[in-house]
Formats: sequence, structure tokens, C-alpha cells
Amino acid sequence: MRKTIALAAACAAFAGTSARATESGGNVYPLGAEGTLAGALPPPGVYYLGYVQSYSADRFNDVDGKQGFIPAFDVDAQAAVSRVVWVTGRKVLGADLAMHVVAPVVRLDAHIAGVSDRRTGVTDVTVDPLILGWHFTNGLHVLTGVDINVPVGNYSRTSVANISRHHWNVEPVVAVAYYPKNGLQFDLKAMYDINFKNRDAQINALNPTGADYRSGNELHVDFAATKPVHPKVSVGVGGYYYRQTTSDQVDDPAAQATIDALGGFKGEVFAAGPTVRVAAGKAQVIATWQHEFTARYRPQGEKLWIKMILPLASFSRK
Repeated sequence: MRKTIALAAACAAFAGTSARATESGGNVYPLGAEGTLAGALPPPGVYYLGYVQSYSADRFNDVDGKQGFIPAFDVDAQAAVSRVVWVTGRKVLGADLAMHVVAPVVRLDAHIAGVSDRRTGVTDVTVDPLILGWHFTNGLHVLTGVDINVPVGNYSRTSVANISRHHWNVEPVVAVAYYPKNGLQFDLKAMYDINFKNRDAQINALNPTGADYRSGNELHVDFAATKPVHPKVSVGVGGYYYRQTTSDQVDDPAAQATIDALGGFKGEVFAAGPTVRVAAGKAQVIATWQHEFTARYRPQGEKLWIKMILPLASFSRK
């Protein structure tokens, strides 16, 4: 009986909660943003990476992956992301040293359980001052770093269309690529999100007092397998897998009891779809469509990514 009441309260909670925060079933990292060419650093230089993303979902699933956990759920999100990567030309532990900064602009339109909102603006910025990339003669590449997400985006604790997490987050990163001279090429980028407390948490039926909220930690992997079909064209499959590994925690005993009744409100999702890479002069353009085949305690929908990699300057190693 207690669990039934808790589940009903959780469903009602989404009438006044964000469509994307892990406080209510989302994550910091834009799942599926990387795939082809994600696992290896380019030669020394400065690079601009531009991403355009469109995502839509008309369902929020329960723990069994069935539709209807949240009634009347419909979200559409578009993002334009600018990322600047500086591969310094210096060596550390035999690896190329690089750093990057990522600044997204997001438009989110949300309709959840009879409540609607729309927001557009700059969301949280990501920085990493220490990226290391190793390159091996057999075509294997390994990359590692720690991304830091800085909560500077537009946020309202009562909006259903928040575009900021409003808390700090760090993400250790390990990426591996294998680019043989012939045959299939593989990229895999794994990240583990460590979330800090939101001390101005969302106010909703799941957390009616707005008590401090710490979203659970999350593991996610972007992947791609592609094959060159022309000197300037590769085709294949790309996608992502996401799983929340620890439970959400809230500094309110009643709210925590509801979350515990939901098994910690741990999300999970898997998506895949076709991807194509085209070399256009000095630029690389990658388009990927991803269908979410299964989702638990998360939206389930469709996503399109278009990514451009453009070298701005190049220089020699030191």
C-alpha cells in the first residue's frame, strides 16, 4: 500500500518538474553527441566542433519500460552546441595534451501532465583543462580526461522546461578508437557522471519542500561502428547506452521514502541508428539518427545529430 501511494505521488510530481533533470529523470551529458571520430585526438591545432541536435519524445516510461508513468507527456528539444578543442602539441606521459570548452544553446518545449512551458537560452558550460590522447601504430587510440560541468544556465525551480541542472558535476572520460587501414572502424566513449547537490532544488510533489537534492551517479557510453565506402565517405551505426548507478538522495524524509519506493528512481536507456560521415574540404560532417529502443524511468523518443569538425589553426608538436 505504501508503495502504491508513493508511485501515485511520483506521477503527480511531474506536473511541476523539469523534463530533463535527473531530479526527475534526465542527465547532464547530451547522450549520443559523440560517436564517429570520438575516440582520438586530431593533430596539434585549434578545432571548432559545431553540433545541432533535435530530440522529441511523447512518452515517459515506468520501471518496466512501459508507457504512461507520466500522463500527457510531450517534449521537443533543439540544441546548438559550440565546442573549441586546443591540441597543444605538448606531450604528457607520452600522450598529446589538449583541452576544451563546450557552450550549448537550448530551446526546450515541454507539455507534462497538463502543464506547459518553453525556454530558450545558454545552458551549463563544460570545461576540461587536461585531456590526454595516446596514438598507437596499429590504429588504436586512447583518450582520457575529466569534464567539469559549470551550472551557469537558465534555471527556475518551478519550471517544467528547465535547460540547466543548477548543480556542479564532474565526468571522468575514457574513449577508445580503432581505425585499421581496411575494414570496420570503431569508436567508444565512456563517461561516469558524479553529481553534486542542487541546493535550490525543484519544487514539486516529489520534493514539495524543495529540499536539497543530489541526483544519482550515471554511467553512459556513446559508440559507433563505421566502414569507409569512399575516400571521403563512411557509413555505419551509432548510438548510446545510459544507466543510473546510484539512487537519488533528498534531504527530506518523506520525499526520500517516495524515491526509495521507486527503487531510487534509476533511469536507463538504449538507442542506435544509422550514421554517415562526409569529408568536405578541411571539414568533417557527421549525421546520426538515433531511435531509443528501450527506456526506464526516462523519456523514450527519437534524436537527430549533425556534427561538424573544422580545423581553425595547426602547428607542430613541441
